[in-house]
Amino acid sequence: MRLLGWMLPGAKETALPPPTNADYRVLFIRYERIGDMIMATSLIRNIATALPGGKVDVLATPTTASVLEGNPYVGKVLMLERNSFGSYRNLMKKLRRERYTVMVDGRINNPPIFTSTPLLMYAGRARFRVGAGGDREPRIYNVRVPEWNRVDHYIEGSKQLAIPFGVDPQSVDWQPEIFLADEERAQAEEWWRKAREQALAPAGSAIGVTRRLLVNLSASEAKRRWPDGKFTATLQAARTLGPNMPIIVIGLPSEWESVNEVAAAVNGLPVQTPQLRDAFALVGTSDLVFTPDTSISHAASAFRKPSLVLLKREHKPYAPWNTPGEIIAWSEDEIQQLPYERVSEALNRLLANFGG
Repeated sequence: MRLLGWMLPGAKETALPPPTNADYRVLFIRYERIGDMIMATSLIRNIATALPGGKVDVLATPTTASVLEGNPYVGKVLMLERNSFGSYRNLMKKLRRERYTVMVDGRINNPPIFTSTPLLMYAGRARFRVGAGGDREPRIYNVRVPEWNRVDHYIEGSKQLAIPFGVDPQSVDWQPEIFLADEERAQAEEWWRKAREQALAPAGSAIGVTRRLLVNLSASEAKRRWPDGKFTATLQAARTLGPNMPIIVIGLPSEWESVNEVAAAVNGLPVQTPQLRDAFALVGTSDLVFTPDTSISHAASAFRKPSLVLLKREHKPYAPWNTPGEIIAWSEDEIQQLPYERVSEALNRLLANFGG
């Protein structure tokens, strides 16, 4: 790694030249989780608007690339399959051809020596490499920004990566964004129509809350997966506040049985979302979102949807950005120890405050 740092082109420490023409090309590198890419969309937008071409190319994985579909601030999307040596080889060849002016490492929570990014930067031969590297060796970045303190929100730390491009972090919007196609939105609206029919209460009952509630059972890790029975108990209590409230329940394909059971218990609609974009469309057309810590919480942030998110306390710096609603920062050893009564109270407050 020290040898690689020594072989990288350009000065060892420098500043970015002003972007004055369309030949000034930027590649943003972010190939980890879906939620990370959603959070990165605001940084991509703010860098792109500082460039003459108004676009930034992005290095993503086949999964995270779906976050960027329809994004007007994204040019080319380069793909990396992280478990494929052939993919690395093909990508490195492509990077040599692209001749980027600047390459930006969007990951600020790990030092560069622990990532594949330095090797990709060497392949790209960009003379300007932006990253939060501090003064540690090896010096992969020659345009270095302060490291994230891991106390502030992750997006607060990411703002530093836009400053070398002349962006004033205080004068721009940092809300993440996801863009839906018309057909994606239409399909989601059809699901909500069915959910509304499913939720029709007996004649004469109080109408109560009628806002659309999207419930996601899945979590990124098993240890963050709240039990089905507690989801059911929480939603049954919420149903009393909105007998006609449309509820859609989603989850991973492997959790389809759980999705069906929870939906049936609360007169909701189970929906299979084989494509990530289907889930995004449901978030974007919902009124309220209830989810564990997962990419769905960040999608709710991108669509500015009031949400109830179950988040492990030490992960608060990765909470959905600037999203109205409730965050339960649980501190139990395992999420299944989180009592449903506490979550139920929070969901009822969400319905009372944003249910309409």
